[in-house]
Amino acid sequence: MSRPLLSGSVDDICFDLVSTRSEYGEEQHLADLVEDRVRTLGLDYERIGNSVVARAGGPGVPIALVGHLDTVPNWLDGGVERSDERIVGRGASDMKGGVAVMLALLPRLTSASRPTVCVFYDREEGPHADNGIHRVLAESQLLDPKPALAIVLEPTAGTIHAGAVGSLNAQIVYSGRAAHAARPWEGDNAISHHLAAALARFAERAPRATEIDGLTYHDVVTVTMINGGVAHNVVPDRVELWVNVRVAPGGSIDDAMHEVQQLAGPAGAIEWSDVAPPAMPSLADPAVADFVTRSGLPVLPKQAWTDVATLHAWGVPAFNYGPGEPAQAHQPGEWVDVARLSECERVLAAELDAP
Repeated sequence: MSRPLLSGSVDDICFDLVSTRSEYGEEQHLADLVEDRVRTLGLDYERIGNSVVARAGGPGVPIALVGHLDTVPNWLDGGVERSDERIVGRGASDMKGGVAVMLALLPRLTSASRPTVCVFYDREEGPHADNGIHRVLAESQLLDPKPALAIVLEPTAGTIHAGAVGSLNAQIVYSGRAAHAARPWEGDNAISHHLAAALARFAERAPRATEIDGLTYHDVVTVTMINGGVAHNVVPDRVELWVNVRVAPGGSIDDAMHEVQQLAGPAGAIEWSDVAPPAMPSLADPAVADFVTRSGLPVLPKQAWTDVATLHAWGVPAFNYGPGEPAQAHQPGEWVDVARLSECERVLAAELDAP
C-alpha cells in the first residue's frame, strides 16, 4: 500500500516535496497538499492565499517554525534523484529540506511541551513587496499572540545563522546623445563619457566589516549587470548599470542609498527596488540564547537576507537553522544531505519538548 504524500520519514517527505513543482508564483498545488496533510492530522490551520499556517499544543505563547514553499526556476533538464545519502532536485536545499523537517514534526506537535505554529508561505523568491509572509503576518489569527521565537529553516548546513544583512537593488541610467561612431564628437557617449568614471568609483568601494555580538558582517556594494548600446557603429545614448547593496545589521538603508548616489555621480538617474532591511542577531534575547545553549550548535553571521529580518521587524526574535547547504541554493544539481535532514528534525524535536 502506498503511503500518503508528505508523510513518512523526513527523507520520504523531502522527496515528495522536491518531486512537486512549486516555482515562484506556482505554489497552489503544493499548498493544497500541505493543507490536506495538516487537515488529516487534525491540526488547527488557516489557508491564506497559497500559504498555510498550522498550530497545535494549546494556548499560550508559541514557538514558530517558518519555511517558504516556492523555488527558483528549475535548471535545464533538471530532474529528481534519491540515494541513501542525498536527495537531488530543485529546492532540495532552498528550502524544501527545511519544509520537510517542519512537515515531519507535525504529528508530534499535539504532544509537544510547547505550543507550536508552523508557517508554510509562498512567493519568497521574488520581489520583497510581493512576499507571501507579509499577508500571513497581517491576517493570521493563529499567530496571536506573537511567537516568543521564530526559527526559519533556510539552508544553514545545520548551524545557526544569526541576523541578516539588508538588501537593495539600484538601476542607474546614464544618458547621452546618439551619433555615428565615425563622428563621435557629434554625440555624447553614455558609456565612455559617463559610465566609465562611475565604474571606477564602484570598483574602489571595498567591503566593510562590522562586528556585532562577536559576529562579523559586511557592507557590500556590487555591480551586477550592464546593458547599453544599440549597434557597433552607433554612439550609445543610454546605458543601464545594476548594483546590489548589502547592509550590515545596525546599518541604515538611507545611508546606503546616499552612498550609492555619491558613487553613481550626478549623471546617474537611480531607481530602487527590492528594498529589504537588515536584522540584528538578537543573541541576547532569552529565547534565542536558550536555543543556542540547548542545541550547542555553532553560531555564524547571516551574510545574506532572509525573512528573519521580516520577523524581526514584526517584533519576533528569529534566526535561521536548516538542513540545506547554503552553497547549493539555486544551483544546477541542487541537493540536500539525508543525514542532515534527520539531525535537524532531532534538534527541533528536542526544542519543542523543552519546558
